[in-house]
Amino acid sequence: MFVLCPTMARMSQLVLRYFASDDGCLDVAVISDKFSGHGGFWIHDQDVRVFGEELSTYPIRPEAPLTVAWGYEMLEGENLVVGVEIVPENSRGDLRVRVELADYTERSERVRTSFQTTYAELDRFRTAIAALMDRMAEEAILRGR
Repeated sequence: MFVLCPTMARMSQLVLRYFASDDGCLDVAVISDKFSGHGGFWIHDQDVRVFGEELSTYPIRPEAPLTVAWGYEMLEGENLVVGVEIVPENSRGDLRVRVELADYTERSERVRTSFQTTYAELDRFRTAIAALMDRMAEEAILRGR
């Protein structure tokens, strides 16, 4: 008989921190109900700004999810280091945030998880990313449930 251990409910969230340098480094942490992960990659600040601006898209359509991918070469498989996809979850306007993070040196070490959020939280995240990139905040958090 296989028994799953109960897990304590955790607040789901995606946390971004940006460290400016010649290349720039985006530090990414994700926590969902059952999984968590931490990673990052060298990303130009303009790429992070563009991602933040794209979060104002409304409505997000199932056939055109909001996606961002950072990593090596083809940005898929083990070359993907940081990936985020936001898609509609249901007809009530909830959104599903899918996150994939890999260790940038040991790319086979990775976590894939997802959580639910809302357009209101997505808009707060968009504003927080702008503040992060303007050096007015230390982190940007997308809260989920």
